[in-house]
Amino acid sequence: MSDRPPGRARPPESEEELVEFLAHAPVGMCWVDPEGRMLWTNGMVLELLGAEHERIGHSIAEYLVEPQAAADILGRLGRGETVNGYEAGLRTGSGAVRRVLIGANSLFRDGRLVHSRLVIRDITALLEREQAARHRAQDAGRLKDEFLALLSHELRTPLGAILVWLGLLRQGGSDPAETTRALEIIERSARTLERIIEDLLHASRIAAGGLMLSPQLVDLRGVVQVAMDAASRDAAIKGVPLTSPAGETPIWVTGDPGRLQQAMANLLSNAIKFTPAGGRVEVSLDTADGQARLRVADTGEGIGPAFLPFAFERFRQQDSTSTRAHHGLGLGLYVVRHVISHHGGVVSAESPGQGRGSTFTVLLPLASAPREVASPLGAGQPRETEGRPQEGLTVLLVDDEEDAREALRLILQQNGMLVTTASSAREALDLVESLQPDILLSDIAMPGEDGLSLIHRVRQLPIDRGGQVPAIALSAYAAAEDRRRAFLAGFQRHISKPVDPVSLLAAIGTMVPNGSGRSETRDSIHGND
Repeated sequence: MSDRPPGRARPPESEEELVEFLAHAPVGMCWVDPEGRMLWTNGMVLELLGAEHERIGHSIAEYLVEPQAAADILGRLGRGETVNGYEAGLRTGSGAVRRVLIGANSLFRDGRLVHSRLVIRDITALLEREQAARHRAQDAGRLKDEFLALLSHELRTPLGAILVWLGLLRQGGSDPAETTRALEIIERSARTLERIIEDLLHASRIAAGGLMLSPQLVDLRGVVQVAMDAASRDAAIKGVPLTSPAGETPIWVTGDPGRLQQAMANLLSNAIKFTPAGGRVEVSLDTADGQARLRVADTGEGIGPAFLPFAFERFRQQDSTSTRAHHGLGLGLYVVRHVISHHGGVVSAESPGQGRGSTFTVLLPLASAPREVASPLGAGQPRETEGRPQEGLTVLLVDDEEDAREALRLILQQNGMLVTTASSAREALDLVESLQPDILLSDIAMPGEDGLSLIHRVRQLPIDRGGQVPAIALSAYAAAEDRRRAFLAGFQRHISKPVDPVSLLAAIGTMVPNGSGRSETRDSIHGND
């Protein structure tokens, strides 16, 4: 039975074993006399100082870069002090300088210093990593500041146009043509703001891994046509014609038509933006090697070879100076790349060089055709073909913001609906019971009690008191988690703000198509956006 104390490790069996352990330790070790001359070193010290020369007898002061370091360390050891974590520069045999941490203590006999033991740890790599991390943090801070300045500029430009033209309209005296032009500019500027916000939201979702898809069988021709219809006005204003050969054969893929349409819209917007008046943008769609192939080619400014590898990176722009000719956040192509990759496809860019146009190519896996085809455009057909609300529907509209509430009330009334408004969840709950509306439209973020709490309390009511009223959430919180919370609380649809009137009317028409209300059927938890 061992007579070692419990919990104690076995000591070395011999002095040779101890020396062998110290000689191959992963940190530098050396013994020095009272004057600092080396008496013994292990392999790591020789590796640091250079093993090609004999180091025994040399003073440690020869290798420490800072003149006072050796005197400081030896002075403290001579006084019997322990040295912990002394940082210094150590000159190697090649002349390079390594940063090290030195720990040391001394052995005294009869009050006389016999020798000191030094432990030397190389921290050069650690310091380099820390410095690199600091530089990355500084770069990230600089990029954030640059991005915020760019974002401020991009938001203020269309907002400024809106405010200026609204001021001119308010002054009155404009002829009908001038009024029409003002309204067109206001609408175009508002659409620009909407695109900026959508790109920011999608970039945030992508970065957080929260890009949700609602896959279905999609005829890609319909997606392309809807995106081209939406881009045609901007192209016409700029004087850049859009051309696309109309194919007769459906091209089926499995995907989210809304996300695919967004990717196509971003490609078209990018092509139109960088193509001068008189140029052209051509769209082609075909199949090759079991894949759907979509090409967007323009005769615009092109892409320089140095920037081409970075075209799809976030916040990267070929010209990011304050004198650049085109606006944008550098997010459109970043969103395209991630949307396409989430669908199992790839997107690439080609350009002969600046001033010679560019071509973007999207490849998506083909899907099997359905047995029955209800429409040649399939799932990608325009929203206007969805259900329309019937006149005479009673609507309860809840929003604490008066301007937003009144704008929506006017839209709904112009489409024949009977609208009652409420500015708070408490007021709305009473109206649900007394009014028994055909449909409830409610904002989410409201002071005191929000829309999630409102719909939760509504769903606790009996059916004959409005507990099953169809409900749509209207919210500026448009992330996937926000939509999920709305559906779990009891809403059947989620529409992002700013609300698109066409989308809102289509959603109401789908939920209450015959003016009957009281629908108890819920949509998929993915909902519409």
